[in-house]
Amino acid sequence: MVTRVATYTSHTLLSNLALKNASKVADLNTQASSGYKSREYSGIAESTQRLLNLEAEYTRTDQYLRNATQAKLRLQSMETAVDEMTSVAVKMKTLLIQALSANQSDDVNLDNEATQAMQQLAGLLNTNLDGRFLFAGGRSDQPAVDIDKIYPADNYASGETSISAADTLASLGVTDGTIEIVSSDSDGNTVTTNIPYVAATTTIGDLINTINGNTANGATSSLRPVSSGGSPRLNIENVGNGSITLNEIGGGNILEALGLTKIPNPRNDTAYYSGDQQVLSTRVDKNYDISYGILADAPAFQSLIQGLGIAAGTTDQEALGQALDHINDAIENLPNIQGKIGLDIANLERFEGSHADFKVFASQAIADIEGVDIPLTLVELAQHETALNASFMTISRSSELSLVNYLR
Repeated sequence: MVTRVATYTSHTLLSNLALKNASKVADLNTQASSGYKSREYSGIAESTQRLLNLEAEYTRTDQYLRNATQAKLRLQSMETAVDEMTSVAVKMKTLLIQALSANQSDDVNLDNEATQAMQQLAGLLNTNLDGRFLFAGGRSDQPAVDIDKIYPADNYASGETSISAADTLASLGVTDGTIEIVSSDSDGNTVTTNIPYVAATTTIGDLINTINGNTANGATSSLRPVSSGGSPRLNIENVGNGSITLNEIGGGNILEALGLTKIPNPRNDTAYYSGDQQVLSTRVDKNYDISYGILADAPAFQSLIQGLGIAAGTTDQEALGQALDHINDAIENLPNIQGKIGLDIANLERFEGSHADFKVFASQAIADIEGVDIPLTLVELAQHETALNASFMTISRSSELSLVNYLR
């Protein structure tokens, strides 16, 4: 085809329009096949900054949402564990009431039931999720509870008859002799100490002072009730959360006369706890962290452990009464722990909902900026292809224009 001076302007105009149409057809083909307006930011220059801002905020929000979801899963696991602990406590309360009843005490296998309950409780406090022990605070890489230290320390208590510090040993039926105290701490270090006494002149107060004054024997003594409201009883206990054994040597009868028998120490103790005091926290929004979780040394857990430990280790009625007090205290306070966990979950769910809504909005906004409507794009593509074909036909026809053809 030869372009003449007369047809140059129209030919150039038609060619430019055809080239623009061809470029548009190529762009629309790419958009229809990829679903995106452009593969480069330059293709959406007017919206690039808004897109970058949305993508950055979307990424941050997604991380906040993952943090909140992870913390919520941990709290839900803790909530389930505490709920099971409550069931354990309620069951043991029933068994203790039966054991303290004169008509039903022989029918209750209390020590085995309490031991099984203690093992179950230890397992619940050592709840693990994704490699983290949830009740251990910041030291979540190791169990929260040391099962070897979960039972109460040893303690010898005299019989339930009230005694006073001024009572001489002889007045209580004790003959001259010596108490051998074998005390071991939690690391297995053992100390043996002999405490001689003259029954006629040694009072209960003197015996207590002698035991407490010998700091090397690893034992301490006191005159106190085993249970709240009980009568004062002579107590000789280990001070290292280990074991203690009393023996009579030299012909004395102090263990029998005073009714000194080994019972679990009724005092609260957290030697079983292997975690730390760091409360977990997670960032759930810009400049906003949420602290959450419960530690295994919480008072309600201490009470439940103490009650189960006493029930598993003695038939002493007053001690079992104290075990029941501990169990009742646990039952009263475990709902408070559940309530705190529930509040933490509700707080996290509030942020979860907000972030999930924003992600929906941001996803749609990003899609609107980056993406195309495929059906609409295909319609537009067809229109431009038709226009392009028409342009080619027009150019072809214009090249055939001449005076001769016109005169025909």
